[in-house]
Amino acid sequence: MPQYTLRQLEYFVAVAEAGSVTAAAQSIHLSQSALSTALVELERALNVQLLMRHHARGVTLTPAGEQLLAASRRLLRQATELADEARGLGNEVTGTLHLACFGVLAPYLLPELLAEAAARLPGLEVNTSEVDLAELADGVANGRFELALGYDIVGDQRLETSRLYTLRPYVLLPRTHRLAKRAKVDLAELADEPLALLDLPHSRDYFAGMFGSVGLSPRVRFRTTSSETCRAIVARGLAYTVLNARPRDRSGADAQAVVAVDIAHEAPSLDVMLIKAAGVRPTRRMAVMEELINGLVERGSIESMFGAS
Repeated sequence: MPQYTLRQLEYFVAVAEAGSVTAAAQSIHLSQSALSTALVELERALNVQLLMRHHARGVTLTPAGEQLLAASRRLLRQATELADEARGLGNEVTGTLHLACFGVLAPYLLPELLAEAAARLPGLEVNTSEVDLAELADGVANGRFELALGYDIVGDQRLETSRLYTLRPYVLLPRTHRLAKRAKVDLAELADEPLALLDLPHSRDYFAGMFGSVGLSPRVRFRTTSSETCRAIVARGLAYTVLNARPRDRSGADAQAVVAVDIAHEAPSLDVMLIKAAGVRPTRRMAVMEELINGLVERGSIESMFGAS
């Protein structure tokens, strides 16, 4: 049996996240020499090189180190839960859960979810990160995030997903636009007008596919990584945009200056998913958070977060 310790794994994770032995030693208040020795002993115990040392440039993970990082994070979380059980804290969920959310969805999902968690799980600290879909997928796969909320990531075998809610796309127009009073609009009617594009890696492909499926190539005039900026541009009458999530709060000057119109033809929807690493045994914290999120779905709270009537 390999003779490694949980403390050595903690040090390894600290160095991997800091990117250098010096920075990690400072963050965990340990001498650099002691930390370096612990890492060497861990590599010797596992009989594998985990880190590539670069003079004056920190460290990078070897392929084995990348794989061990995810496993180390999960093992350390399980060890923390075991310690809680031993101290008689098993009836209360404690510790920290690392939850990622796709940045576009965060303003809709996180406030109510965090409020529900604070009310029902007062001993649990939920550490949230708002990221793009690529970082979300990698973070879940390598153990940085235990759970995540985002759009469906097709074909990523590292992940396990379950659908929470489906968002249909819509066109957002200035209230003074010639088509603003229509119940539905065909994208072809907007083909010659400027578009404010939500320009995120997966989002841009999704919208390009939507227009391409009906033989259109939109006139992209503005690009932004923020859906709120898209809405503000439309409110100024500078362009239209196509989005999926609808704000629940429609007060304010910008909200009054725009109108959401359904798309007349069939357009691909996006599924909001609960995402976790495939094949990983969930910790108790993960299980109770998943139960809480599914409870919000069953009560229709997820639907109300997106302003559905």
